[in-house]
Amino acid sequence: MKRSLLLITFFCTCYLASVAQTDYTLVMDRIRAEQLAAAGNITTLDNNVTSTLATLQTNGSWPDISYAYSSTTYTADTHINRVKSFVLAYSYTSSTHYHSATLFDAITRALQYWDTADPQSWNWYHNQISNPQRLGEILIVLYTAPLSLPTTLRDNLLAQMNRGNPAAQTGANKLDIALHFIYRACLTANATLMNTGVTEAFQPIVLTTGEGIQPDLSYQQHGPQLYLYGYGSVFVDGEVKAATYLNGTAWALSGTKLALFSDFVRNAYLKVMRARYIDFSVNGRSISRNNNLAQGSTATLTKLKALDPANLAEYDAQIARNNGSQPPSYMVTPLHTHFWHSDYTVHHRPGYFFGLRNVSPRTTKSENGNGENLKGYYLSEGATNITVSGMEYHNIFPVWDWSRIPGTTVPFITSFPLRTAWGVNFGTAAFSGGVSDSLYGATALAFNDYNTQARKSWFFFDNEIVCLGADVKSTAAQAINTTVNQCLQNGTVTVFANGAQSTAGTGSFNYNNTLKWVSHNGIGYYFPSGGNIQLSNQAQSGTWQSINTGGTTATQTMNVFKLWIDHGTAPTNGSYAYYILPGQNMATYDTTQVRIQSNTADVQAVRHMGLNIRQIVFYKAGTFTKDSVTITVDRACAVMLKNVGSTNVTVSVADPAQSSSPVNVYLDLPNIPQTRHLTANLPSGNLAGSSVAYTVNLSTPVYEPPTAIPAIADAFVRNGTYATTNYGTATSLVIKKDAAGYARETFFKFDVSGLPSGADQVKMRLYVNYANTGIAAVPWIAQYVSNDSWTETGINWNNMPIVTSNIDTATGMAAGNYVEWDVTGVALAQQSADGILSVKVVSNATGSTTDASFSSKETGTASLRPSLVYTAGSLLFSKLQPVMQESPASGTKIFPVPAGTFVRVQTDQVYDKAELHDVSGRVLKVEKLEGKQQFEINLQQVPPGVYMLQLSGPKGKELRKVVKM
Repeated sequence: MKRSLLLITFFCTCYLASVAQTDYTLVMDRIRAEQLAAAGNITTLDNNVTSTLATLQTNGSWPDISYAYSSTTYTADTHINRVKSFVLAYSYTSSTHYHSATLFDAITRALQYWDTADPQSWNWYHNQISNPQRLGEILIVLYTAPLSLPTTLRDNLLAQMNRGNPAAQTGANKLDIALHFIYRACLTANATLMNTGVTEAFQPIVLTTGEGIQPDLSYQQHGPQLYLYGYGSVFVDGEVKAATYLNGTAWALSGTKLALFSDFVRNAYLKVMRARYIDFSVNGRSISRNNNLAQGSTATLTKLKALDPANLAEYDAQIARNNGSQPPSYMVTPLHTHFWHSDYTVHHRPGYFFGLRNVSPRTTKSENGNGENLKGYYLSEGATNITVSGMEYHNIFPVWDWSRIPGTTVPFITSFPLRTAWGVNFGTAAFSGGVSDSLYGATALAFNDYNTQARKSWFFFDNEIVCLGADVKSTAAQAINTTVNQCLQNGTVTVFANGAQSTAGTGSFNYNNTLKWVSHNGIGYYFPSGGNIQLSNQAQSGTWQSINTGGTTATQTMNVFKLWIDHGTAPTNGSYAYYILPGQNMATYDTTQVRIQSNTADVQAVRHMGLNIRQIVFYKAGTFTKDSVTITVDRACAVMLKNVGSTNVTVSVADPAQSSSPVNVYLDLPNIPQTRHLTANLPSGNLAGSSVAYTVNLSTPVYEPPTAIPAIADAFVRNGTYATTNYGTATSLVIKKDAAGYARETFFKFDVSGLPSGADQVKMRLYVNYANTGIAAVPWIAQYVSNDSWTETGINWNNMPIVTSNIDTATGMAAGNYVEWDVTGVALAQQSADGILSVKVVSNATGSTTDASFSSKETGTASLRPSLVYTAGSLLFSKLQPVMQESPASGTKIFPVPAGTFVRVQTDQVYDKAELHDVSGRVLKVEKLEGKQQFEINLQQVPPGVYMLQLSGPKGKELRKVVKM
């Protein structure tokens, strides 16, 4: 029996080894075939090899290459790339160098020199990614050659490949290193190494909030920086490579990961291009490289078809658009997507593509690094990409006026500061985001940077993108411009100005409130409110080296169409409005289809008459009324209404600031009587910033206005040298957790003696009138203060009363919002006690930019003053299951009243269980009584408030109120 088991084990081991060996060979065959297929034109390859072979020195080096280490440049990789060309020519059957012994000798000498010199780069990418990959490709292409490299040389080159640790990297960088681990594993038939390489290669196919695929399917690298192409394309190409190599083997990509990868490619990666040209906002510093927008991944998509045949039609359509066999509109379906993790919006229609890039404290601006993207200072500040053919911006960048990037409202500069390299420069405006229902949407940015502020919003429909700007103001020394577009000039520029249509020739033109519309290259621009509009239609010059130190110094000259609005120097209340109209005949366009209903610092709103869509951006809590529709919101948000006038109105809501708190929306709508109250519970966590949709109809709750109790006293206190100062008469109440002299806390006092004992819910409501840039996610804690003896004009840091307990926590919000804390328990408890409620509010996050302030009772506007709001009712009981009414004749006694750290219960009934509920019906404590008629319930961990004690037994249930002080 033992002998049989040993034989079975032996044969299984041999079989598995044989399968593995076959898989290694299969993978190398695929890699080799791919390398040879990518060799390009064989005549060109042969000519290049012949030329460089002639200059190869006896020792295996080239005289025109510097192999010495330099801290600024690296040219030694030219050596390894030439050797790879030698290897391809040697292995290509149609090459004149096929299996040439002379060429193989040159390959050997060149590799021996490389092994000895081992030239290191200042850039880790060469040392740990590109050079090890080239060596692996060389060795794999040669593995079937009739001649062999010396064993020692081969082993040394394999050792050189062992550089970089994929586990220490993320995203595309992890994958790049894992690929040469797979190469080396195949060359050495090393199962452990292969498992490591495969695991690390496919690990980035996962949703993450770090670098890689985000929960909204955008892609980030170098911190929270948008990189759908650049690193995103390295990721896609690399994963497809690895999956193709390993397809059908023991290491094949799993079905689950393939599904996620396919979702990412089809619904994000391929959605940022028109034909084969990508949005200039999605490839980071690569924008400064020649041909960087021509990214049609035809070879990758062809491989992906074999891996993901279920989506063959989508890949074929993109390939057809890439190679021009079909027009850019081919099989393009309407789509609107806001990528809330990356502050990026895309809008697709068959006739055009529109991309919008913003930035916030949650994301970083487009980076520079390695001498690339030297002028991309404004690339993330509302940049818009408008394409019909796809080629509108192709290779424009050396001649671009980088101070006038389409979509931006910024100071005009000619010298561009170079920020700290890589993705470390965060935005400043927390209110950056948009609402979307996947077909239409609105995106907004409360821009505040470069000593310039503006409320900027974009409203997306089928034939129009409406761009609004309000409250444009600046203390910068330069003129402020809002750029409408800057693209390659292609064809006639037609304008309608001063009441007449004409053709704009070459040159610059100024239209101060005289221009109505412009048409160029299939895109119309309509200015409903005029403005000081500038048009440039002429040649611009520059060099690639001016934006990339590795670029050519040759002067590039191109004809450029540039259109912008000049707000002048130091504007104080500037504004703009323009429509972008792709594919529209401007002479016949019906301008009545779109109505701008508001363009102020508080509200920007647009109504599309034909689509029956209203889109509204609220920059603060407030009310918007227009055309029989009134909407009130209790904090900043973006709202979209569809089908107004019907009895089922679709309402989509999003919070661009991503504070995750519910938004109360109050709506007065035609054909839906009475004001309706919609509580929009917005997504949190990884979904914060995404949209939610509701239907408002006759079943939506009717709004019941809460009753407000105003504060009778309020003040803030400050520590350090201000510890004895009273701030009781201040109109703003500040909170901040910081070092001595900077920390501030606030106190509020309310008279709750008139509060109904049956109030459903009591909330303390404050209006945020200022919030610093670091306020996002800061906890604001409301604390119960039992000592009510403090006075508004007497309280200071040194004599402030101590806190009894925490009541509730809210998340920091931007200015212009109301913030609320649930104080029901302590308010009802104090109502039945001394009738006075004191609350302290503190910040629980330290930092110089985490301060905020609330309007005090001294504020001139009554609605902004601190208050308690409540609704009367009997939910205190109705939220529990039906029980017996509390009866004075009952033999159950609750004492002491009010309770302290415990409550005693004495009853003449037999009960099995006692449950303590809060006013929302939530069970806080459960006690098994087992027939006991006297017992205690420990309330030490229960905050002050009103609670209900439910007693259950064989003869029924009883409900008793418990008040804890």
